[in-house]
Amino acid sequence: MIERSDIVKPEISENLDLRFMQVNISLQSGSKLPGLEIAEAFIMTEFITTLSKSDDGLVAYVKFEFSDKKVLTKKHGGMIILEIKSQTANTALAKVLLNGPIAKLFCQSDDVWWVRPTYLSHGGLTATVRGTKSALQWLRDKLSNLVINGFSIKLSAESLHSPEFIDLLPQRQRVVLDKAIEMGYYSRPRGCTQREIAEAMNIKQATVSEHLQSAESKIINSIGK
Repeated sequence: MIERSDIVKPEISENLDLRFMQVNISLQSGSKLPGLEIAEAFIMTEFITTLSKSDDGLVAYVKFEFSDKKVLTKKHGGMIILEIKSQTANTALAKVLLNGPIAKLFCQSDDVWWVRPTYLSHGGLTATVRGTKSALQWLRDKLSNLVINGFSIKLSAESLHSPEFIDLLPQRQRVVLDKAIEMGYYSRPRGCTQREIAEAMNIKQATVSEHLQSAESKIINSIGK
């Protein structure tokens, strides 16, 4: 394996337009992908950090949660456990090679990478991604070809503060979006509900929902252009 450790902590210019995006792929949508075996074997597989990238896949630290420690000794599609760093009765920190098709996408570009929270559970894959605008466009196109049944995209507060995104929106949508960001609606975990935003702004919850959905749709669609 040829290690490409220079990719792990790239030198990023301060004026680059970096953005966050969160991708959600249900187990049903990703049923043809090998990572389904990982979701079935472990209660939770949480990405901690990338160590290196190569043509073979992405080497990373992950945290496992499980009910039976025997799963640590078994083979799993899309992942090879290289070393167990520490272990308790129901959790383990491990060095792994992620060699499924989604992980390998992140080995093809220096300009997009996983950050936390990124995890695989019985509910599917949630991947929080950071990268340049062009890299996120590229990733979205690749995922569209890979995940036949589709996936959903959410944006973080940092992305939503982008001046380019804000310019897309009518003033009323910007006001509601700013309030949602201020109250932590786009934080992880979520800091408020749409009802609480509506109460703070003295408007109907349906109005908040309509403005946020419209704003999110415009911003998400702009990534794919």
